[in-house]
Amino acid sequence: MSTNRNRYLKNGKVLTGDYTNYEKGYTLKIPDTWVGFLDTHSQFAYKPKISINQKPYIVVRVMNESTLKVDDNISNLEEFTNAYVKNIVAKNVNPNLNVSYQEHNLYKKYSVVSYKTSFLGNNYTSLAISFYYNSKPFRISYFAQKDEFANYVEDFTSMLETFRITE
Repeated sequence: MSTNRNRYLKNGKVLTGDYTNYEKGYTLKIPDTWVGFLDTHSQFAYKPKISINQKPYIVVRVMNESTLKVDDNISNLEEFTNAYVKNIVAKNVNPNLNVSYQEHNLYKKYSVVSYKTSFLGNNYTSLAISFYYNSKPFRISYFAQKDEFANYVEDFTSMLETFRITE
């Protein structure tokens, strides 16, 4: 597990630098085999070093209130999760959706949403963990090409275990 965060990808190149300033409202430790990067929408995310300049497409992204579009009427985890599910169903045909709720030792109840999607001829699996802590939404998503999903789910789980919301 890497505790030094000194690399990120920008415009297809890994650069030396500190990306803690991209981690708004949270901390996360990533495996040594992963890097941080700015995606095509200039949003900070993480991916395996092996997939920097090639397929498969694999990404872990942490979103908070500054990067999530959350309706003002949403005030709890269930509403936050239901809005996400509604969006998934609206954009995907037969997403094979699964929603469950579990307990976190620090942040209490959280939701787990998994679904399948496809675009540009590729099939993907997504797993999103949502928290609604102290009236603030957070979502950690793992998105990978269907045939690569199982290869990195353990990395995602280890990252999730180190996730901490900062006040």
